Amino acid sequence: MDCLVWTGLGLGALWLFVFVSNLVELGRTPLVRPVAPPPGGPAPRLSVIVPARNEELNIERCLRSLLASRGLELEVLVADDHSTDRTAELVAALAAADPRLRLVTVGELPPGWMGKCHALDWAVRQGRPRGEWLLFTDADTWHHPDGAAAALAEAARSGADMLSLVPTLEAPGFWERLLQPAVAALIALFHRPSRINAPGRAEAFANGQYILVRSATHAAAGGHGAVAGKVLEDVELAGVLKRRGARIRLARGPEVFSTRMYTGLGALVQGWKKNLYLLVRSRLSRALGAALLALTLSLGPALLGLAAAGLLLAGAWAGPAWGAWALVAVYLMVLGFQVALRGLNGWYPAYAPLAPLGNAVLVYILLASAWHHRRGQGVVWKGRRVLDGESREEESP
Repeated sequence: MDCLVWTGLGLGALWLFVFVSNLVELGRTPLVRPVAPPPGGPAPRLSVIVPARNEELNIERCLRSLLASRGLELEVLVADDHSTDRTAELVAALAAADPRLRLVTVGELPPGWMGKCHALDWAVRQGRPRGEWLLFTDADTWHHPDGAAAALAEAARSGADMLSLVPTLEAPGFWERLLQPAVAALIALFHRPSRINAPGRAEAFANGQYILVRSATHAAAGGHGAVAGKVLEDVELAGVLKRRGARIRLARGPEVFSTRMYTGLGALVQGWKKNLYLLVRSRLSRALGAALLALTLSLGPALLGLAAAGLLLAGAWAGPAWGAWALVAVYLMVLGFQVALRGLNGWYPAYAPLAPLGNAVLVYILLASAWHHRRGQGVVWKGRRVLDGESREEESP
């Protein structure tokens, strides 16, 4: 029993370190809040580009929120990427009522290109956006009316050539609330904003749901053509820009925009399977290490604490009672840390007791992602077989 007690105390010490380091990192991460732009002065010119492939359920909400933006000279280009639903029809109807909105029909996908990269590149080259700044955002997002102006102000204040924001995660479903915080925590583990925002460090990262970049900076780097075959085009583009000397900045923007990425367990598994292995930098050692850490930190304190409580109540604990109570205390402390971190990040703190289950699903997806990518299989997403360096049309299963 002594070994179990000391193991539990060690896990408690490790969790204390994790909690404090996360608080420190959170304090170092810039926070962008939507604030009404001051009256007077020239309005910045912004071109928003939204790639859309079969987004009839999301596109209207996204575009209406963008068109409600205040304090800037705005145009919105929607790159319709061979949608087979009503996406183009819905965009055309909105565009007929608002000249700031344009529908751009994307051409055939060339060999060696990812579908999203090609759609964004096509919108820039064929749509010819007029803004001094480009905002690349996804169709499953919602935007605050003062959000874009606030992001532009933050970019100007910090001298950034590219600003990427982390949103509020909309998760109305059980599996979304269970899994999305676990994924967000894994991404945060490997991509620290304090390192990404440091000009002297090589680390680069961007969230493709919100990339605000100077038009001239984007063009000088070769645009999305520079990352044509990459699944994680956002992270790769940030790397290209940083290596060219551009100043990139990652910030929190929970009030600026929100997103609901996937609906239901099947979509969550399929969607993250195409990304997770790449997000740990395509290294098997990192994937296995992250899997072990996730299971140890989430399952370890819960199993030890609950087992100790059960044995103590049943009178079957073979050792000093303080050892069992210590394990219970460690579990309760860890649960408190999880509730606090989830609350600070808007990650549904009431689901903290179910974190072990969420991390178990996360580990399965991470290992499945590694398996598929290392075997050169990729995954099918929106009717295309997606693998780093290749995207081709394929009948969805």
